[in-house]
Amino acid sequence: MWYYQGEDAEVKQDFRHKLRDPTRGVSIFGTVPPPMKVEMEKVEQFAKEMAESLKELRPDGVIVYDIQDEKSRSGEERPFPFSQTHEPRLFGRMLVQFSSSFKHQLEPIVFKAHSACESVRDKKTIEKIFDWLTETWDNYHIRNLVLVGGSSILNQDEGDRKNKPIMTVQQISQLIVDEHERDFVLGGITIAERHRDIGNEHLRIMNKIDSGIEFFTSQVIYNADNAIWMLRDYDELCKERGIQPVRLFFTFAPFGSDSTVRFLRWLGVEMPDGTMKRALSRPTLKQRVDESIEICWENFTRILAACNRLKISVPIGVSVECVSKSKMESEGALQLFTMLKEELDNFYADPAKTALRKSS
Repeated sequence: MWYYQGEDAEVKQDFRHKLRDPTRGVSIFGTVPPPMKVEMEKVEQFAKEMAESLKELRPDGVIVYDIQDEKSRSGEERPFPFSQTHEPRLFGRMLVQFSSSFKHQLEPIVFKAHSACESVRDKKTIEKIFDWLTETWDNYHIRNLVLVGGSSILNQDEGDRKNKPIMTVQQISQLIVDEHERDFVLGGITIAERHRDIGNEHLRIMNKIDSGIEFFTSQVIYNADNAIWMLRDYDELCKERGIQPVRLFFTFAPFGSDSTVRFLRWLGVEMPDGTMKRALSRPTLKQRVDESIEICWENFTRILAACNRLKISVPIGVSVECVSKSKMESEGALQLFTMLKEELDNFYADPAKTALRKSS
């Protein structure tokens, strides 16, 4: 187990060990720090309330997103103005402090987005990355990171790419593993829709694993077919090469308004028109959110059923987040997390499935 001395209490860190155990499921909850314009006192209150709301849900980790003013992945105009948030590492540390008395203390997993200017491979940039990592470990007590390239790198002008050696997420993770003294748990992202369009997401996952990435979180899923296709191909590749697969977290989010749908699609999330209309056709916001929860549950149980039917040995995780400020959608995310965590726990409670993962 990992331990560190926080400001108020000794904190146990065991996300790493849960992550590496293929005989159990892992469930995480995602959140975004409040906007920078919110006073620190209110930020602390929000962190305290969130810790209390997650107390009984007992997530294995809490993702704290790093929101950047990036370009659209879908080519559409941003649905609302960008608002800078408070430091994700600070908010993660607050969640730890406000859950220090809990039987199951919260453990943060911080997203780190690398813009193009932060990814130029030179001595100054590498020193800046290493300073950030050391500060993250020593001052914020964060042990778990998800490295994200961001669309700012993907959309960079081709001329800039030729003039400046830009590091990929894979190269950054390799740099951290090889040259930084702290032993972070590193995660990456995976996009099932990219597998549908290009057909090589399983190879991208494998390449990132070689650089030290230990788990992957997906983009929000409303189309289970893309997820199952990617999962099957990754499982077959691992079996072909005779290696142990790493855990894939499938991410879900409830919605109940047209504005939330527009934001999700702006992020590049594929939401079929039938899915959108099925939920938004309900007469009240509560019913729309409930319908979206049902859709997410159906998609996740389809993924689990495919794992069973196809004898997929990839360790599965689930992540639930709320992408809006709506109280109804936030409460829906907590409800959805409870439902999906129960499904995942029941899936791994089956002795036959546990034996399959032990033997793989």
